Amino acid sequence: MDDEQDILDIQRRVLTAAGYDVDTARDGMMALRKVATQEYHLLVTNLRIPELGGEALYRLLCSSYPHLRHRVVFCTGDTANQETLRFLTATGAPVLFKPFTIGALLSTVSQALEVAAPRFVPTPSVCPEIALATT
Repeated sequence: MDDEQDILDIQRRVLTAAGYDVDTARDGMMALRKVATQEYHLLVTNLRIPELGGEALYRLLCSSYPHLRHRVVFCTGDTANQETLRFLTATGAPVLFKPFTIGALLSTVSQALEVAAPRFVPTPSVCPEIALATT
């Protein structure tokens, strides 16, 4: 999920080319509706997304879908905001700070999947799904 369409498109292309199944949602509320009907192995979300910010989305995931608590990767360019940094630290979730490289994206997703869903990582032919949202 990202509020910047260009970044979302790059993430989708890179992760798809790496062998992942990628799903998208336009906003945080749509992402919640999708999570309610389909199992995701990992969610990559920006903190600044429409309808429901990344922090609120994370809190709702934790309360309604606690098994997803450790299946979230955050993206943010908001590195100066102390509240944001406290929240990210408290979650313990991996964070991609913008701007990030394609290598950092792939590495972070791979490492997060090893922790969150190790049985799905060994071969790209068993493709975990990555939920991304767009505006």
